[in-house]
Amino acid sequence: MLQSAMMGGPFRLVKYFIVSGFALIAVATLLLGALLYSRSADTVLRGAENYARLLADNLNYNIYNGFYAPLRAQGIEMDLGKWDQFTALDSLVKDFTYGLKIQRIKIVGRQRTIDYSTDYDLIGKFEPGSDTLGKALEGKAFTVVRHEKTSAALWRGKWLAETYYPLREVTGNYWMLGKIYGVLQITQDVSDQYAAFQRSVMVIMLVAAVLMAFLFAALTLIVRRGENILLERAREQNLLEEQLRQTEKMASIGQMVATIAHEIRNPLGIIRSSADVLHKQDNPAPERRRKLAGVIVEEATRLSAILTDFLDFARPRPPDKRVIDVRDVIDRVKNNLEQEIQSRQVQWRQTVVNGGAPLVAGDSDLLYQAFLNVAMNAFEAMDDGGTFSVTIDPDDSRIRIDFADDGRGIKEEDLRRIFTPFFTTSEMGTGLGLSVVHNIITAHGGEISVKSSEGNGAVFTVMLPARSDDEGSSAPASGGAA
Repeated sequence: MLQSAMMGGPFRLVKYFIVSGFALIAVATLLLGALLYSRSADTVLRGAENYARLLADNLNYNIYNGFYAPLRAQGIEMDLGKWDQFTALDSLVKDFTYGLKIQRIKIVGRQRTIDYSTDYDLIGKFEPGSDTLGKALEGKAFTVVRHEKTSAALWRGKWLAETYYPLREVTGNYWMLGKIYGVLQITQDVSDQYAAFQRSVMVIMLVAAVLMAFLFAALTLIVRRGENILLERAREQNLLEEQLRQTEKMASIGQMVATIAHEIRNPLGIIRSSADVLHKQDNPAPERRRKLAGVIVEEATRLSAILTDFLDFARPRPPDKRVIDVRDVIDRVKNNLEQEIQSRQVQWRQTVVNGGAPLVAGDSDLLYQAFLNVAMNAFEAMDDGGTFSVTIDPDDSRIRIDFADDGRGIKEEDLRRIFTPFFTTSEMGTGLGLSVVHNIITAHGGEISVKSSEGNGAVFTVMLPARSDDEGSSAPASGGAA
C-alpha cells in the first residue's frame, strides 16, 4: 500500500514529464533528421547542378565551335547518321568528358529525337515529351534528381542528377544569346554523395538515440533512488506517527479515566453524604427525608447520564438504517423537550424550505440522540430564554438542517475544538455530547459544521444524504414522545 501510494505520489508528475520530454526529444530528433536529410539533399542537388551547368556550358561551346559551326561553314547539313559526323561528335564529347563522373550525355533535337547519346542504343529514338525538356527548349536550364528504381527503399538504389541545358549557337558576345538548336542532357550518378549524407544522418540519429537512452536510464535510476529514499522516510514517518498515535491514545485514555473519576466522584460523594444523613438520623423529618431522597435520585440520574455519554462515545452503535422523515425525528425532540422549552422560556420555530419531503436513510433513535444533544447545547447557551430555529431544506441529493440559537455564541478560538472529545466550556459537562453528535452524523454519511461568533448565537448545520430509490422500501418511521 505504501509503495503503490508513493509510486502514484510525488514522482508521478516527474515520470510524466520524463516520458513526455523524451517523446518530444524523439519527435524533435526525427524532425531534425528530416531537416538534415532535406538540406543535405539540396546541397547535393546544387552541387550537381553547378557542376553540370559548368560542364554543359563548356561542352556547348566545344560542340558548337568544334562540330556544328564547321559543318555550317562548309554548308553541310548535320546528319549524325553519317559515320564521319558521328565519330567526330562522339570523339569530341568523350575527349571532353574523359575522367569526369558522368554516366550519360544525350543531345535531343528540337523535334525531340535523340540525335546523340553516349549510350548508343538510344540514338534515333524519340524522347518522350515532358515539362523539363520543354522548358529546356525554351531556354531554361535546371537539374532534377531521380531515383533509378522507384520501388526501392529510400536508403537503397541509385540516385541520378539529370541536368537539362539548352544548346545554343555561340554568338561571340557573352551578352547575346544565340539560337537554341537542341537540348544537352547530362546525367550524373550522385549515389555516393547521397550515401555519404545518409550515413551522416544515420550516425546523428543513432548518437541522439544512444544519448536519449543513456539519459532515460540515468533519470530512471535517479527517480527510483529517490522513490526508495522517500519510501524509507515514509516508513520511518509512519512508525513515528504510529508511536505518536499510541502516545496520544494513552494520553486520551488517561484523560478519559481522570474525567470519569472526577465526574463520578462528585455525584457519588453527594449520594454518600445524603445517605449518611439518612442513616445516622433515626427519625428525620418527612420533609427532610424527601429532600435527601430527591438529591439521591437527582445525582443518580446525573451519574447515569455521565456513564451513558461515555458509553456512547467509547462504543458507538452502527446505525440501523431505515427510510425516515427528518421532521418526525425533530418533532420527537420537540415533544420530549416541551418541559424544558417552557421552563427556559424558549421559542421554538420550525421551517421547511421548498416544501419537499425530507426523507433520509437513517437510524431514528441515533438521529434523535444527535438532534437532542444539539438542542440541549443551544438551550444551555441561552441564559435568559430566546429563539431556537430549525430550518429543513431538502433537495434531490441532500437534506440540510440548520439549528440556530441567539445565545451567547462560541469564541473564535473554541470553534475548531467544538467537536473534540472532552472539550467543554461547562463546569458540569463531560465534553462528549457534540463528539457523539459528530460520530452519529458521520456514521450516516453526513457532515456537521458550526458558524458562530461570541455574543451572536450559533448555527449548527447538519447535511445528510437524501434517500435514494434503492435504499429500501420501508415506510417512514413516525416520531413521537419517548
